[in-house]
Amino acid sequence: GVIKQGVTLLYPSYQKYFYCDKTTGEGYFFRCKPIDEKGKFPVVIYQHGNGMNRAGKNDIQMKEFSKLIKKLDAHKCHQIAIHLDVACEYNRPEYSRALDGIISYLQNTYGNVDFDRIYLAGTSHGGYGCVYECLRNPGKYAAAVISMAYTYNSEYPIPMDKCDDPYVRRLTDEDYKTLSKTPFYISWAKDDCELMVVSNTLLSERLENNNGDLKVKIYEKGGHTISADFFENSDWADRMFEKSL
Repeated sequence: GVIKQGVTLLYPSYQKYFYCDKTTGEGYFFRCKPIDEKGKFPVVIYQHGNGMNRAGKNDIQMKEFSKLIKKLDAHKCHQIAIHLDVACEYNRPEYSRALDGIISYLQNTYGNVDFDRIYLAGTSHGGYGCVYECLRNPGKYAAAVISMAYTYNSEYPIPMDKCDDPYVRRLTDEDYKTLSKTPFYISWAKDDCELMVVSNTLLSERLENNNGDLKVKIYEKGGHTISADFFENSDWADRMFEKSL
């Protein structure tokens, strides 16, 4: 279930919560600014990058999420920022169950979730998590927005230190077909590391080849720092909110 724990100090309009999985006893902190109005409103779930993990009870990930706030506030939506202690947990099916539990909490509490407009957004490893979450749950998310993300694939295999993780997988041709069912907005920089450039290029090409609903924004420079500009200044939110199942 979901336990409400008070306000987020640096961003007091966002409440602090803890989700506890009744099956495993594991849990995730998250911050949420819900919509307490009648009607039907979309849900946006933001997944932070690996550099923002190990925060838990504190509010450090809100620094990364804050880049999205101005754009999200222009649209009435439930805003969720997940806080994982270990970002690799995006790989696990338990994480999908946690997202279901959080969305159910919003529906049970406010009764106004638009289940045809649930969106994912993520930076770096959080973008990686968006891809694999959409792969586990095709047809669940109306759109996904990823910046500086990566995947493992035929051109960039899984590193040796991750080969023993049963939830880390290389994307196959069939996976790309599945992912093409979800609209994607993808951004990266040409001077980022090889993994980011190769995997984003391949992901974009394969989604396009499978007639996916795709938009791409490529930065000439910026390396692994372009997400702030992308989320603050591009049209990602307007495009995302147009999408519906």
